[in-house]
Amino acid sequence: MVREYEQPECSVAAKAAGIGNSIIKIIRPSYELRLYKLTRSANMVDCAVAKPVSPGVIDDRILEIGRVAGVGEIKEGVVVQKSGRSSGVTSGEITARGVTLKVDLSDEEAGWFSDQVVSDLVCKPGDSGSLILDQDNRAVGLLFAGSDTYCIFNRIQNVMDLLQIEF
Repeated sequence: MVREYEQPECSVAAKAAGIGNSIIKIIRPSYELRLYKLTRSANMVDCAVAKPVSPGVIDDRILEIGRVAGVGEIKEGVVVQKSGRSSGVTSGEITARGVTLKVDLSDEEAGWFSDQVVSDLVCKPGDSGSLILDQDNRAVGLLFAGSDTYCIFNRIQNVMDLLQIEF
């Protein structure tokens, strides 16, 4: 599924965004409301699945964390952790959920992703695909984007549903 958005040319949308921003600035001065016109359906995950050539080459433990203990719930304020190829084991707090955002895929391409989770978890290029776990080692997400200040991950339930997999 690919969901694409564009800036609306609608005067009603522009007026609604203006009114919304006036209200938001009072409560949360660092936030801004933007409205976009939906032109295609939603990206919810950025993931893949593979089958090992030999079962003996796979270990069900996550490096420096341990085994996955089921599936957890996404809630703001929950502390999450991951073991990434580039940044190693890091932890942080979920700061937002149900987020729709634009992610640059290359210099010329970008994609919109819906129902994403944002955390202050440290991640670096090369950490993509890391399983995000809560403090009880329950899977909650799959890392796919980020920066020095935030990490974006897909909800694990969306990944499981779309790839038809289980833990």
